[in-house]
Amino acid sequence: MNIDAKISIEPQQGAENVRVNEPLGEAYSAYWNWWLRHFAKQAEARFPAIYGNSVLQGTEAKDPLSRIGMLYASRGCGAVFNLARALGRPAGFDVISHLLTSAQSMPDLVNRWSGVLALQASFRFHESGQGKDFISSVQRNSLVLSPYKVRPANQKPFGPAMLAGVVTGTLESAGIHIQDIWAVSRGSASRPIYRFGNFVDGNLDFDSDILIIPAEETSGFKSEIGMMSSASSLSFRHLLNRPQGPGTNRLLARVVGVLELSVGEHPGLSSTASGLGLSPRSLSRRLSEAGLGYARLARFVRLRKATRMMASGDCCLDEIAYQASYSDRHHMSRDFRKMAQVTPAGLRELLAR
Repeated sequence: MNIDAKISIEPQQGAENVRVNEPLGEAYSAYWNWWLRHFAKQAEARFPAIYGNSVLQGTEAKDPLSRIGMLYASRGCGAVFNLARALGRPAGFDVISHLLTSAQSMPDLVNRWSGVLALQASFRFHESGQGKDFISSVQRNSLVLSPYKVRPANQKPFGPAMLAGVVTGTLESAGIHIQDIWAVSRGSASRPIYRFGNFVDGNLDFDSDILIIPAEETSGFKSEIGMMSSASSLSFRHLLNRPQGPGTNRLLARVVGVLELSVGEHPGLSSTASGLGLSPRSLSRRLSEAGLGYARLARFVRLRKATRMMASGDCCLDEIAYQASYSDRHHMSRDFRKMAQVTPAGLRELLAR
């Protein structure tokens, strides 16, 4: 399959056609677009009074960032933080998010996060140091985040509160209880914004650093499985667009199963359809009803399989490319660049540190 071929997945009529974070790669964009839509829908469900008299119209009314902006304008940082914390990370797959949520310690998380940002900056801007100072660790395994230094957290005024909430929810789901979160402002006094489970301050300055302090007795990560279970960190939920009934997810799982078992070359649409007892046209139509194309799904399965093998550190890149059904390592490198804005060699080097 030509990975440079244009793959278009048209949404169903009336569906949100949102495109954010595209500079960070197709996989990252799909992952977080889904999460932002989910966040906006949850905000509307939990705060109906805010949206009942919405003045947003047309495309703006369907844009989740505009809807989230309404929540921020009406209820402040606390509402955005608490909802982001409750939702945590999405049950989907993205190369970067998988590497972060499979980290085995806080220093490992910091190393991976800063390293990935540097890899992406090197690929996109030819600036090898950019992004490294966005995250750091201090005493007691605490984290310091500087959202104003990195996109997309510095693009919207609610970005810092949302970032702090997502990180808090993710760490808590890994069994790490957060004791305090402080806003460390430049030129003014630092102050707590979250203490022992409650958001305690209504404001989070746009240019503040965020200090996240875990409770001492729970500062370690879960052993063996890292921060998140493989079931939650490796699904394809973010690729679905308004599935038409429960059968769609079962079909998706069966197609993914076929693609996962292939080695050397992914089976084509006709071969997979035959193995599932469907005609190629029927399989293509049913996937399209979920807003998903067969070719794109195959690309995501290859990406996921290769990422898992890189994380295990057992194989050379040529073997990974073969096992993940790329035509060769150069094919794999082009796909990683397009979908995650990183290179396989860069990821292997990062994980080997």
